Amino acid sequence: MGDSFAPHVCLGCETAGGSVTERGLPFGPLCEACWTGVQNTVDNKQALDEGATAPPPPSPPICRDCGLDQDRYETGYGRWVLLEPRYEPPAHTVPVGHRWIVRADGRAVNAGDSPLPRGAVCRIPHRLACPCGDRLPDDTPRALVVLRDHNQAVVDHVFPQGGPPATAAG
Repeated sequence: MGDSFAPHVCLGCETAGGSVTERGLPFGPLCEACWTGVQNTVDNKQALDEGATAPPPPSPPICRDCGLDQDRYETGYGRWVLLEPRYEPPAHTVPVGHRWIVRADGRAVNAGDSPLPRGAVCRIPHRLACPCGDRLPDDTPRALVVLRDHNQAVVDHVFPQGGPPATAAG
């Protein structure tokens, strides 16, 4: 009855009115600039967590660590991921968090811990099979260890003088 309209105040920059909109929990009211910053922060964290850090076109889809050509896909949040080419294992054999699905629109989505239909196949991020990557856990499925070993052999063949340009000594 006696309510009066009070403009939202941005929790980020403390401006009032204008483009300040309630963004829901846990964000609250934010102006367009602060909201864009939050989205970029969230997207950047997700990209780092998932390994979606490939350069966008027109850069070539080459791993900056090992130098091997990869398949590059845009993610649903506007970043790019390198997926291992010619390898589509049964999803149940791939560790949770590394199962990527290429949608009909050509974008790649990390299935995370979502259950996939029986018999589903997926793609894996190259960082899992990159011979220059972190040491694989002891419980890594044997097929992924073999794939990484294969990639190491390819790197050794393609770059016989000490590895790819990014890792070569000297």
